[in-house]
Amino acid sequence: MTPDTIKQAAQTLIDARNRAAALEDLPEGCVPATADDSRAIQEAMADLCGWPLAGYKIGCTTAAAQKMLNTDRPFPGRVFRPFLFRSPAAVPAGNFIRQGVEGEFAFELAADIPARPDPWTRREIAERVACLFPAIEIIDTRFTRFAEAGILRLTADTGANGGLVLGDAVSDWPAVDLEAAEIVMSIEGAETGRGRGREALGHPLEALAWLANDLSRRGYGLLAGQVVTTGTCTGMQYVPDGGTATADFGSLGKVSVTFSA
Repeated sequence: MTPDTIKQAAQTLIDARNRAAALEDLPEGCVPATADDSRAIQEAMADLCGWPLAGYKIGCTTAAAQKMLNTDRPFPGRVFRPFLFRSPAAVPAGNFIRQGVEGEFAFELAADIPARPDPWTRREIAERVACLFPAIEIIDTRFTRFAEAGILRLTADTGANGGLVLGDAVSDWPAVDLEAAEIVMSIEGAETGRGRGREALGHPLEALAWLANDLSRRGYGLLAGQVVTTGTCTGMQYVPDGGTATADFGSLGKVSVTFSA
């Protein structure tokens, strides 16, 4: 892709997000053909949209998600400040094309994780974490057909992130066995999915290390104060207009979001 087609694709996605309007596809010549194309569009969106960056997300951290999108690897996404919410959150359903929800472990960084030639390890990453949040990622994409859009279009579209809802911070998270920690997702009081921290690339911190290294290859680092959500542990479910989703993390707390009609 050329700089002009990358910019055109990014602006198309920004406009669609501002209007909560679905796209059949990107304009001719603006469809990403490689992982680098899709990341370049996402980066251009961040430059053009005017929304402060709150942090990042990681998609396709589970075998089921990778099978759905016909891929064998995760993908990065950006989370912007206007779409970062605190639980219990109430957001207008009209702001979204679809309201998917996923229960996830999120981390706030205490120190920068800059780009560097050598890969970051899970241990090094853990030393730079300030706290953990129980979280619900809101999944939304500007494309009419989610799975058919494919991983490259979804990566370009900020990783299909519609928003992120954070519960109360957990400062003593190192004492928690995150691999075994369970999340139960409910919609309107009925259980719709459950899973453990190991769903996210084996451990949420492995997912965080994957993101740091993926960004590093393109010259980007993570910054102190940014929040990273590390991938679904519960699968994705859709919430109807007016409905409430709640993710119960047991002793780590609960997080909820209502999509007001």
